Amino acid sequence: MTFRSLANALGVSTYSFVYHFGSRQEMIDAILEEGVRLQQESIAGVDVNSFDRDQFAAWYKEAFRHSLRETNRTGLRLQFEAGALEPIDPDIGKRITTSFSEWLDIVDEWLETRGLDTDRASILSHWLVDTAAGLHFGFLLTGDEDTTVAAFDVFLGAFLREAFGD
Repeated sequence: MTFRSLANALGVSTYSFVYHFGSRQEMIDAILEEGVRLQQESIAGVDVNSFDRDQFAAWYKEAFRHSLRETNRTGLRLQFEAGALEPIDPDIGKRITTSFSEWLDIVDEWLETRGLDTDRASILSHWLVDTAAGLHFGFLLTGDEDTTVAAFDVFLGAFLREAFGD
């Protein structure tokens, strides 16, 4: 990840990046902060635990669709890169890992509130959040939003059937 490659991807000059951010690390920090903020938009101020099954499904579908907006695509790519680097590069920090864990916790708590035991809820929350991340990666590779959304919707139905035994 260089100033030049990011500037080209965003259609701005490298001078603009250096002037605005000062350093590569400051730029990466700002981009990752914005990426996490975008991820958190769907959960900010939302009482997910109050949702019934249909409300949860509608909310998660909307959150997933929101994450695929064209304006989020570069952020998604950088989040994957940063998430892969976080365990080995302490300068990156733990923003992506922390955000990912928050999504796991939200789903886990929602499932436990619905009566699932702790171990089962943990496995299922990983299944949902990990699959959403995998579909995000597939979207980055293919750019096929329609198929990505359709795959997520099929998966979410299977997730809910598995979680609640119907």
